[in-house]
Amino acid sequence: MGNLNIMQLMSVLRSGGPQAAALQLFQNGFSNNAEMQNLIQMAQSGNSKGIQQFAQNFFNQRGRNFNNELQNFMRLINGG
Repeated sequence: MGNLNIMQLMSVLRSGGPQAAALQLFQNGFSNNAEMQNLIQMAQSGNSKGIQQFAQNFFNQRGRNFNNELQNFMRLINGG
């Protein structure tokens, strides 16, 4: 993953908040990965259907069920 020093992180946090900082980390960390860059662009443009299709394909390629994984994730973030 690309290096983001503390001063850069503070600058990003001040200018755009945590969401911008996370986006910057993803962009730096996956700058050589076309698939992730496409996913980042979908997120920036608000293409939730494209992101959902990406996630469904991702899990299907690994023999897992997207809906089950989403339910597990929701349980995890909801504390139970």
